[in-house]
Amino acid sequence: MVNLMNKIFTLTIVLISISMTALAQQSEEQSVSKILGDFENAIVENNSEVASKLLHDDVVILEGNNIETKEQYLSHHFHSDGRFLSAMNREVISEQITIEGNVAWVSSQTKMIGTYNEREIDRTSLELAVLKKENGEWKIIALHWS
Repeated sequence: MVNLMNKIFTLTIVLISISMTALAQQSEEQSVSKILGDFENAIVENNSEVASKLLHDDVVILEGNNIETKEQYLSHHFHSDGRFLSAMNREVISEQITIEGNVAWVSSQTKMIGTYNEREIDRTSLELAVLKKENGEWKIIALHWS
């Protein structure tokens, strides 16, 4: 009887540990997703101060034919991206978040429909974002949009 109780106790501890690990992973995924959502909102709202806080100082941004630093992006494409995104109805088709240690990468597809510069837009956008956790905070360290 004591042996059975020990096994039940051990199994209970293992199940609790697995559940806590799964919840922690889910919480990290939610944090990463929130950072990306906050960054998109900062672009739409033309809030470069918030966007700057979400971008790592060493971020690399690949967009179109350009590779940009944080300063280059915030002073150039950031504003036109905001005007474009503001004109679009956006629907996330898929989002896949993977986290290993202090690095997360997110691949997503978004359907965008709207009118921009008097042109009808109906396209699917792809994004790959890499985030790095430093001092307990996730920061975007790489972005690739196509």
